[in-house]
Amino acid sequence: MELSGKHSFDAPQADVWHVLTDPEALRRSLPGCQKFELQPDGAYAITLTIGIAAIKGTYTGTVQMLNEQPPDSYSLKMSAKGGVGFVDGQGDFKIAPDGDNKTQLTYTGVAHVGGKVAGLGQRVVHAGANLVIGQFFRAMEKEVGRKT
Repeated sequence: MELSGKHSFDAPQADVWHVLTDPEALRRSLPGCQKFELQPDGAYAITLTIGIAAIKGTYTGTVQMLNEQPPDSYSLKMSAKGGVGFVDGQGDFKIAPDGDNKTQLTYTGVAHVGGKVAGLGQRVVHAGANLVIGQFFRAMEKEVGRKT
């Protein structure tokens, strides 16, 4: 499943970069996040409880930031498994100024899901993923607002 989109923030690029790469802001902003802990290898151990349609599950896994080019771009790699399935994916995030004290984030990525979640069908899973992404960005807007 391919995911892509854009999101605007009412803040300077440096502030948006700081929040998007802050582990505590990420922990507070990821829907259903129960754990987001730095590991010795630089990855983060995560535990998330997320529901898509009638299937809700708890997933454990890792998230790792790669190819960091502050304050312009980075990649995020995620792998998590739970009782109802798994998700593996990678996304690229580009962050650029967009006028006076505004920042545009553009993301593209690919996610692979399996198990009961995949049985829902790609349209339902894609809609669920977009819902989670929307929740994440609304929470990140609040985090950016705290920073500015």
